Amino acid sequence: MTESGELPEEEIGMVVDCILIDYRGDLESRARVARTILVWAAEHPDEWDELWARCQQRHEALV
Repeated sequence: MTESGELPEEEIGMVVDCILIDYRGDLESRARVARTILVWAAEHPDEWDELWARCQQRHEALV
């Protein structure tokens, strides 16, 4: 999270990709998931940090 409490778009996108593996839905549905994640992350910053770390590890393993 940034100092202002906001999440960088890159982090959000990576977590959405991590959750929606091979999702072929429309962009609007993906945007709803991203907004829901933002709300959840604001309410649960510690859990967000854990989820972000897991998704980052997975992303690095796939690259």
